[in-house]
Amino acid sequence: MKDVSATPYAQRLLELHLPRYGEIPRIDLYMDQLVGFLEDTLAPLYQPDEKIITRSMVNNYVKQGVLAAATGKKYTRAHVAYLVVICTLKQKFSLSEINLLIRRQIATFDTGVAYDYYCDAFEAAVRALFGARPASPQGLASGDAPGDFERDLVLASTAAVAYTLHIKASVALIQEESAAGIGSQGVAGPA
Repeated sequence: MKDVSATPYAQRLLELHLPRYGEIPRIDLYMDQLVGFLEDTLAPLYQPDEKIITRSMVNNYVKQGVLAAATGKKYTRAHVAYLVVICTLKQKFSLSEINLLIRRQIATFDTGVAYDYYCDAFEAAVRALFGARPASPQGLASGDAPGDFERDLVLASTAAVAYTLHIKASVALIQEESAAGIGSQGVAGPA
């Protein structure tokens, strides 16, 4: 069996760069610009047939109270940051869980600080699992300092998504090998 880290998908993930808060466009975006920006930014995370974000999804997030409504049909830097987090976490978590995680972070940290920490943790978790020498993502701090619990939530949630992506990549690799007639002839089960 091939190594997952050698697949084109893993290579795309290793090159993933989530824009930090200061890199998100300073000008407010209209819906089409917002969707285009997010699709371009998050494309490495998704398979070609998966939908990353649509106008309907954005409207649904607003209706469910996870995302603030646009101001004058324009979306701010904070909207973009929320949507990057939503679109990455939806690989593993429900919308209500994502909403709770985001709200806990911004109740503890400034939006830009919380978002940049999330991006760093997400990229680190993906690189740990998809690198040439796969390793476990960063462990939890589990300390008593203010913000440790919230930082641990970020580390655990980003690791969970990274593991989910690794499983999806592994399943795709197994399916490719099965279609090509490569792999084991049988699977041994528990004795």
